[in-house]
Amino acid sequence: MALNSTNLNKILYNALNLLSKEKNYINNLNVFPVPDGDTGLNMTLTLQGALNSLKSYELKDLSLKSFLKHFASGMIMNSRGCSGVILALFCEGAAKSIQRTTDSENISNQDITFALRNGYELAYKETSDPQEGTILTMMKVLADNFEKNAETNHPNPLNIIKSVIPVLEETLKQTPEMLPVLKKAGVVDSGAMGFLVLIKGIVIELEYNDSIIKPLMTIANILLISKYVHSFVVNKKHGKHITLVKTLISSLPLKNITNFSLANIIKLFDNLIQKKDNREIAEAIIQKSENLVETWNANIQYRYCTEFILESDNIDKINLKSHLEKRGDCLIVIQSDNNCKIHIHTNKPKSLLKSSAKFGNISFTKVDDMKKQHYNLISEDKAFYEKDTALLLIVNGDGFANILKGLGATDILLYKKVKPSVSHIQNALVKTRAKNIIVATDDTDISASLKSAITLCKSNIELIETNSIIQIISMMYNYSDTIDIIQNAQIIRNNLDNIRFCKIAQATRDFAEGRIPVKKKDYFTIFQNKIISSSKEINKAISQAISNLIENETLITLYCGKMEPGRKRIISNLQSKFKHITFESYYGGQDKYNYYITFE
Repeated sequence: MALNSTNLNKILYNALNLLSKEKNYINNLNVFPVPDGDTGLNMTLTLQGALNSLKSYELKDLSLKSFLKHFASGMIMNSRGCSGVILALFCEGAAKSIQRTTDSENISNQDITFALRNGYELAYKETSDPQEGTILTMMKVLADNFEKNAETNHPNPLNIIKSVIPVLEETLKQTPEMLPVLKKAGVVDSGAMGFLVLIKGIVIELEYNDSIIKPLMTIANILLISKYVHSFVVNKKHGKHITLVKTLISSLPLKNITNFSLANIIKLFDNLIQKKDNREIAEAIIQKSENLVETWNANIQYRYCTEFILESDNIDKINLKSHLEKRGDCLIVIQSDNNCKIHIHTNKPKSLLKSSAKFGNISFTKVDDMKKQHYNLISEDKAFYEKDTALLLIVNGDGFANILKGLGATDILLYKKVKPSVSHIQNALVKTRAKNIIVATDDTDISASLKSAITLCKSNIELIETNSIIQIISMMYNYSDTIDIIQNAQIIRNNLDNIRFCKIAQATRDFAEGRIPVKKKDYFTIFQNKIISSSKEINKAISQAISNLIENETLITLYCGKMEPGRKRIISNLQSKFKHITFESYYGGQDKYNYYITFE
């Protein structure tokens, strides 16, 4: 197969599909550098973002060199987490090597050898504390063995890569021997596993059928069994999870338990039961169980995984790194043309972003709360994340739901007259499948339930305390998917009241507010939580409200509720009365108010 931009793009999509399929298993291995359970997701989002960025180009018109240059740039701009950023470095180094080749269309196996070597060398160089037994080791092994196998009779580079896979698999098995924290936790390295999955995905069309080990249990269940065995040995107590634990142990042969620390504990436990009270075996079980639990309850020194892109015509990379090194760890800085992608773990992301602004324009920020993610990783009812960020809007009115979708909202909890319960909201938060969530509701009566649901959710959540659907529409005007939820929330809160509006409802009883009497079935107008007018007819109520509130606005929008026919007639009458104003109307479908009216 002749390699060109079109089929290379297809090959990379094969890799993405397999990586996406296996990402939760990879997440479940994540213990280094921080057990936050998102390595698989981060690598998937990095590759997915890079391939999406290529959609703006006509592939058939791109040379391989151009394709790889744009792909590497996309990897950098979309990189997520330590493993995603290291993978982007690898691609950047490889792409730069290919740019130096003399033939713009044909890339030889020797060119690929140099590219792979340049890729892993750049990744090692730019990682602040490179460790063997990680994704870096797998990159080096791929480069070394591609070079060795390229000397055989394999003209097709994909066949050469396929021939290297057994060596990569063996290297993966050895990662716990290279990195003590992995051996203590009883797992292989998650980033190394992710890299192996990606390489297998690249050659999947060559019918590489060796199966990747499938996940058999979550970290939470591994810890549950370990704690149960520990409790039984120490206290002879089964605990409340005895039925679940017995089922897990009896249904899993030792050969199918991928966490070898747990397999060792169960093997010793079986021996203890057979030999009755054997103190040496009991002490070994206790020690191994305590080591296993301790590994997954790691102390996270720096809480927030912070990433951003710095844009400047003259980036001083040395001073930038010196500035950042004092503010956290796991620092990686990638420079591509006038952009720098920064990854760092810190305790003060807001302060770090603010102080870094002196080096250039900051964009594409992302802040993950790793303590929240770690809590999710070891939780018995683990949430599996599919994306970094979501915006959950809790609203009344199917028309408003459609309007918000048109503005870019993807997660909407639509309720009718009955307001959603805590469990209903909690389920909606979980269904976003996002690590980070911004959430808001159009009714303050829902706020108490919403706050309770947030405390039960494992995602990192920013609550925007809105009190109307119009404020939620304003949110959508100010929300950006290129910055983290902390900065998003700050911008949204500062602009919540940018749209002036009033609302009109029909009275169900007689009452009075101040000097304004309202009779049953009258239509009354509320502005800034006060009743400002009342009328027996809806069209007069609308006209009166506009006359009272109009200032210098040129656009007035009406959002009508379920029981409001005749919108066109009302708009026509208003247009004839207020000739200098443009009127628009939309179906909101809300239950509580007949109309919302906005002034812009």
